Amino acid sequence: MEVSKPVELTRISEIKILHNVRLINRHDLNPIYSKENLRVQFDISGEIKGAVTCYLCLDGHELEPIEKNYIFPLFVESMNILIGRQLTMDEELNHFRVNLSAPKLSMISKELNTSLRSLTQKYELELEGHTFNVLTEYNLSALN
Repeated sequence: MEVSKPVELTRISEIKILHNVRLINRHDLNPIYSKENLRVQFDISGEIKGAVTCYLCLDGHELEPIEKNYIFPLFVESMNILIGRQLTMDEELNHFRVNLSAPKLSMISKELNTSLRSLTQKYELELEGHTFNVLTEYNLSALN
């Protein structure tokens, strides 16, 4: 009989995605409340099952559609790299065979409040002088 157990990932402190794009983990205890955000979800299958949902919080940023179209692909690429690094660098997870789906994009904002969520990781996406909050939610389980 296979037993499913919840999986927690270690945090990555900083990733340089491109020369002008950095993703930095922040240990800020202040909750983040977001009403304006874009999100991408990756499904994970194989010996680990579940999904990772990543939110790019745009609250307080006045962006033109062309700016959003520039930032969003960089955000998706950053999240793909972050998830891949977390799965391969985590000592408890790197021996599992895992498939990461293509990203599922949503431009419809979802209300978020990190004070109500315990498994949310907070990052800042630094891009050409702008800083955006990024939230990642992991809902993963490993089969024993």
